[in-house]
Amino acid sequence: MLDYDSSMLDYLGIKGYEELFSDIPAKVRKKSLDFEPHCSEYKLIRDATMLSESNRFDGFSNFLGCGVYDRIIPSSVDSIVSRSEFLTSYTPYQAEISQGMLQSLFEYQSLISDLLGMDAANSSMYDGPTALGEAARMAVRVNDGKTILIPDNIYRNKRSILTNYCSGLNVVFREYSFDMKTGMLDLNDLESKMGSDVAAVIVENPNSYGIIDEKVSKVKQAIGDSLLISYVDPISLGVLKTPASYGSDIAVAEGQQLGIHQNYGGPYLGVFTFRKELARKSPGRIIGETTDASGRRGYVMTLQTREQHIRREKATSNICTNQALMGIAALAYLATVGPSGLRKVALATMHQSARLKHMLSGNRKINPSPFSGTSFSDVPVLLDSDEESLESLLKAGKIFGGIKLDRIIENRYDLLKKAFFFSVTEKTEDSDLAKLVNALEVI
Repeated sequence: MLDYDSSMLDYLGIKGYEELFSDIPAKVRKKSLDFEPHCSEYKLIRDATMLSESNRFDGFSNFLGCGVYDRIIPSSVDSIVSRSEFLTSYTPYQAEISQGMLQSLFEYQSLISDLLGMDAANSSMYDGPTALGEAARMAVRVNDGKTILIPDNIYRNKRSILTNYCSGLNVVFREYSFDMKTGMLDLNDLESKMGSDVAAVIVENPNSYGIIDEKVSKVKQAIGDSLLISYVDPISLGVLKTPASYGSDIAVAEGQQLGIHQNYGGPYLGVFTFRKELARKSPGRIIGETTDASGRRGYVMTLQTREQHIRREKATSNICTNQALMGIAALAYLATVGPSGLRKVALATMHQSARLKHMLSGNRKINPSPFSGTSFSDVPVLLDSDEESLESLLKAGKIFGGIKLDRIIENRYDLLKKAFFFSVTEKTEDSDLAKLVNALEVI
């Protein structure tokens, strides 16, 4: 057992380091970190490597998704972000010695703006949910209202982050409901919740049920002067209309799918775009292009509204609001696959989700199509099983997947009490689908 500084433990109010992991269920803890005290660096690395081998699951098919996805990443992406000028640089504070990094972030902003169809993008944020939290704060800065309408099926983690980010602004979040036949938002219910106090409306496409929500195209005309904030899947934009095309004022996304590995939960990338008229109210940094005294092209931080750069009372954000290396990965990915490649990835994803529904439809005790709407990547499936039993069943068949809807969404509909999500990507093979269908035959 390691030696501890008792004063540190007393300050934290714990008796030992194991209590730091009290939120991790005991059943998933593989082994205690019982390393020999004061062991050599070599022995520590050897023992840690042996322990990490327990995380290997060779031959498993992956149907986990719901925000973080196992996608194909071209080898060029890792090669580019591994270059020392990107990997070891800290942050582009000094434009005169960081022109390469600044230009890369400028190109990232350009491609992201083009992908989402918006006027401008900042040079990245932490991840999708925190970008959504910043979008809510930005909306309140733009409009006087203190109410924001959100989907009633929004993921719990997004709901929590929205609440935390806006806790000091007295913002009220009100929910609008969904049509349980189509899986799309209920436009009439949304309109009934509108009022002069509504600063913004948040929509998701695809939504939290994994459905491509055709109703989002009609929201802007129904909400008047309130801002429309869109949370989108960036891969889906290979085939779907851009947020700008249906009137979004702010559009954000989780950028993990753009060339970033799952990384056991991070780091990821927050994509943040907006109309140019709102630039002064935006968080984070914006990189711009200019010319120097000799007329040569150069890159600068055009806008930097962090508290590290300006007076705190004037800042729009007090976090670092930058994931430069992850932004470079997204830039490399988009530049590598191109528009036609992105379309192929999106179509392959939709094709596999449709095949999954079709293949599961042969089992009378399973309903793979609770909604008439089209699924993109996340497919809700109704089946008569508890979460623990399903997990054991799938694990025996070397399958990851089956996230219970109740675990990630505050479910208000009886229809979905037995819903589990199975997610597909362009990486999902027909053999993986067959393996899943065979494993579920016993239900």
